[in-house]
Amino acid sequence: SLRQLPTKRACVLSCYFESAAGTKSIEGKRVEGGEGHGPRKEFFITSSADTMKKWSAPRVLSADRIDGGLSVNFKNNRVDFDSSSGPSAVDSFLDDVCVGDRLMLRFENGTEISRVITRRMGARSWSVDQVVEEIPPGVGMIHCEAQKPTKPLFQFHRGSGQTWFSAYSTELAEAGASELREFYHSFGKLLALALANHCKLSFVLPLVFFRILLRRKEQLVLNDLKGFDNALYISLRKCLKMRDAQFASLKEIEDLPADLSREAYVARQVQATLSPVAMDEIRRGFEDMASLDLLQDVTVCEFRQMLCPTDSHTEATNIRHVFEVIMEDEMAECDAFVEAFWSVIDGFSPEETQRFLLFVTGVESPPEPGTEQMLVQLPFSAFSQEEHIAMLNMLPQAHTCTNTLELPNYYEALLQAGRITEDDNQTAIVKELHAVLQDKLRIAINETAGYELDGGVASGSARREDLDSGVASSGSARRDDHPSPSVGNKNGREVLKQASPPEVSSSIATSSQSVSRPVDLSKPSVVGPGIGDAPPQPQPLEPVQQEKHGVDALLEDLDGALSSPL
Repeated sequence: SLRQLPTKRACVLSCYFESAAGTKSIEGKRVEGGEGHGPRKEFFITSSADTMKKWSAPRVLSADRIDGGLSVNFKNNRVDFDSSSGPSAVDSFLDDVCVGDRLMLRFENGTEISRVITRRMGARSWSVDQVVEEIPPGVGMIHCEAQKPTKPLFQFHRGSGQTWFSAYSTELAEAGASELREFYHSFGKLLALALANHCKLSFVLPLVFFRILLRRKEQLVLNDLKGFDNALYISLRKCLKMRDAQFASLKEIEDLPADLSREAYVARQVQATLSPVAMDEIRRGFEDMASLDLLQDVTVCEFRQMLCPTDSHTEATNIRHVFEVIMEDEMAECDAFVEAFWSVIDGFSPEETQRFLLFVTGVESPPEPGTEQMLVQLPFSAFSQEEHIAMLNMLPQAHTCTNTLELPNYYEALLQAGRITEDDNQTAIVKELHAVLQDKLRIAINETAGYELDGGVASGSARREDLDSGVASSGSARRDDHPSPSVGNKNGREVLKQASPPEVSSSIATSSQSVSRPVDLSKPSVVGPGIGDAPPQPQPLEPVQQEKHGVDALLEDLDGALSSPL
């Protein structure tokens, strides 16, 4: 619930993701393995994306409940359900379907239909928004779900090509809008928490949003619409030149005071467009977490860059430029291994680079250059020749909590397999290593599906830290978080809760069950120690120890400021 959000100051979050197959149980709920900065970034991505959703989590009528209990017939834009012989669960499901709901049906032949109900025609009959193509006779329905419409906080804005307030942002003064006000207030908290956690949203907001949020633009004028919504700008300019009779008719249609001047009308429209009531709620939510005075030396452009994925992905991200890449000594001392590794990484297409980032860091968007490390390690040991050869079949692993990529020692494996020798020239060795690394990394980044898929080590090989206990695992790519006993997160899955120290209570509940349905902002799962308190383990990555400038330096300064009690 919203009560789980921090109430006093920004804090470091540790997020968990609910999973029926999770290996841990938190407050009676199973959660996936994974903790640290990777799940933290994914939480802000999914939570912010949730503010744009237009449909609720689906109510699903499972196949076992449909079997023999429900049939459906179509005629033009009419849908008729027959549940006369079905179980009571089917009747209960249909009774809750209302005008405005979206029905999603799947049939045995693979056909899927999605329609919005526009009118109830009978107890089990509805009219829908589009004509339904005829389903061949005898084809049974195997899946049925219904979704309620929701009120998105934000939507795509055609004028700016970015994300902006939805039409509901002007309805906060209406009766029954308390929940919507609370959602916008929570989004303000989310912004402050994202700043404190060095995380970004899933979408880009225009510069004018941050200019108004920071109160850098107290008096809004017509020219502020130029470049943001040129069509509205031109329309309001015409209003200033309207004839008296036309302007009087406009005021009458919009139920405005008869003595309202053209200038006042334009000013009102500009204010309602750029600074709706929802902006005040967002600002209050932000200031619940951190004072805006902390950002007095931050420019509007810098503030947006901290919170929004402003970098274009049309070109591949330069991994060496964005991250401080730290290689384990054993790998760093092997020039051929290093050269082959970078030739593979640098050769990735922009799409492959995004998948590589998702595999190693948990999100497709890169962090600000110089603010995070990427660790490349060779954690697996092999002793016999058979074990070395078996290592060639292993795939890389990743721990998103610390941006760690774990590679089998393919160089030693190739030596033991006789495919290269130490007497070979480096060009030949690099060529062989490149082929193996390219093949294994591409499989890993393209086929990974989540966390804790398996141990990720070939039979007969073991992690060095597991040797004493005799732990060994099997061998395919996985993308998990730190193998400590408190981890859990799935890209786009349901946020379940957070790790918090004993003195901080934390409970959570979310309900969507698929990647395409992000977590509900009304049910955040975020609790953690306040800045200045002992952070959860493992700790977020330390910034690169080098001269900082621009946004990097500002992030460090803000960390110090946020550490102080409000």
